[in-house]
Amino acid sequence: MKSMYRFLVAVLLVSFFTSCEREIEIELPNAENLLVVEGSIETGQAPVVLVTRNRGFFKDFPTDLESFINEFVIQDALVVVSDGAVNDTLIFTVNILAYPYVYYTSTNMVGEVGKTYSLTIVADGKTIRSHTTIPPAVSIDSTWFGLNPFDSSEDSLGVAYLQMQDPDSMGNAYRLFAKKYSEFSFNQVAGSEFNDDYVNGQKVIFFAGQGEKPFVSSDTFIPKEYFYNLGDTVILKFCSIGAKELKFFYTMDAALNSNGNPFAAPTLVKSNIEGGLGVWCGYSPAFDTLIAIK
Repeated sequence: MKSMYRFLVAVLLVSFFTSCEREIEIELPNAENLLVVEGSIETGQAPVVLVTRNRGFFKDFPTDLESFINEFVIQDALVVVSDGAVNDTLIFTVNILAYPYVYYTSTNMVGEVGKTYSLTIVADGKTIRSHTTIPPAVSIDSTWFGLNPFDSSEDSLGVAYLQMQDPDSMGNAYRLFAKKYSEFSFNQVAGSEFNDDYVNGQKVIFFAGQGEKPFVSSDTFIPKEYFYNLGDTVILKFCSIGAKELKFFYTMDAALNSNGNPFAAPTLVKSNIEGGLGVWCGYSPAFDTLIAIK
């Protein structure tokens, strides 16, 4: 009898809650149309500025270069870089060999340590601005190759190590890139952005896998696509950057890492672009080359 009573109660509860169900349509606000910048100027190199448009969170992002160019890239912007003495209007360029593949650049200006460069972009009826300073470079003390530190049984795959001496002055910030000798463009090493808040004046060791390649993504970790093989020639590019620029890369990484995680706190990406999104960053690089050997 008790079993029958429990059964009837369960049926009534299910019926009650089912009858209370109704479809609710939520109208999500449209994302504000903003210009997005990925721009850099480094010592001895011309400025490189990619100008795109933002897109709503629930809209698909292009997974191939052609769609990215057609849907996102602004090709008719006015892009001007100034060093305080010269105003240089950049030229739109297509170079499928070098990231970001389509960008604005110059034939008249290269970066110099200590100089501040302002950026002005006019597009889609909007004007956005930023400025960045190229800090002094910090040299690389030594580099070497080490087998996979996460799997002692692996005898052919590994990472590149880099040691540097942080100057005895607070406020230094860094970012690391790497590539194989056979590759044309450097790839960002994920999570390599850091400052010297806790290591001021000390020696610091980094390790680098192959880095993040644009338009290459996978939900599965594939060791041979992350680690270097014995015999690879690896070029490391260790860059000094500004503190404001570091905040952008820190917060951007945090936002990307929490994307899709319902338990992660939302992260506000701290852009240094006035009136837009993204970053304009001065780089002062130091380079070293190593061969992956035991």
